[in-house]
Amino acid sequence: MANTYLDQLVEYPAKIMQIISEDTICVGFLANKEFAEVTEDDFEWALEKRIYDYQYVDETADEASAYVWVETEVNRVENSKIKDMRIYITVTCHKEFMKLNCKTFKGMIGNRRDNLSRYIDKLFNGKSIMGIGALRLKNVRSVAPATGFTGRELCYEIRD
Repeated sequence: MANTYLDQLVEYPAKIMQIISEDTICVGFLANKEFAEVTEDDFEWALEKRIYDYQYVDETADEASAYVWVETEVNRVENSKIKDMRIYITVTCHKEFMKLNCKTFKGMIGNRRDNLSRYIDKLFNGKSIMGIGALRLKNVRSVAPATGFTGRELCYEIRD
């Protein structure tokens, strides 16, 4: 297929989703498993069931859960070759799934949403994995994506 000026709208989320789905800590938080017990099957499960390139909550699910959404936008076009992109990574968690089990997550403090957010940031902030230069964390804000859920939206900027 021919390249387009906006290929990054699909390429960047796909790359970020893959990196998150292969991280033992992030998948452990999503699957509610001790990090040492996370398997290859859990990586695949996370990418299929919990990490999306659009905002989605399975409202028919019987269990409380967490999701990661990755979206992009072009916030400035400099010329026909260079543009500034924003990447939004939203970690959303059902209020019943926020608390971390101290036996499963030994030594962790805080809640699932914020711990998942900080480990996702560790994967990307300051890293040169796409575009021109490194991803830069621009801001973090709280969001209320769906009834019963709370979220953190991490906004990164990158030149392409």
